[in-house]
Amino acid sequence: MGIAVKDKKIAAKERIKDLIVLQRELCSCFSEDEYNVFVFGSYPTVRFEYCKSDVDIAVYADNLDLYKGIAVKIEEFFGNRGINVDLFFIDISIPAPVFLAPLRAQIQFTDYYPEKLREFETECGKELNKIKRSIAV
Repeated sequence: MGIAVKDKKIAAKERIKDLIVLQRELCSCFSEDEYNVFVFGSYPTVRFEYCKSDVDIAVYADNLDLYKGIAVKIEEFFGNRGINVDLFFIDISIPAPVFLAPLRAQIQFTDYYPEKLREFETECGKELNKIKRSIAV
């Protein structure tokens, strides 16, 4: 028999609390005005299933070295909990629809969302619209 909805909601709340622990850890190690971490997918929801699901995280940072430092902390954090993580760097040089999910995620670790990232999000949306138009023909 599956896990009751009430239990799934409690587990989701606990995972969100755990994300706050990670957020605090990252904020204590890295300046909040140079990066943002976006959590998307099933991890903070009732759809997450231990041993089946993973956590989806995208990181935007002003430089690759900063990303690498953040990535190591994130991988250690989830590795210590036995949770697989899909982690990727948001490369603003190549607009693609795949970046829209993290950029529009409800869970973001910092307020850092510079104008160049907003412009990138717009460009990603334009790419998605091009694809939709080509399919509709």
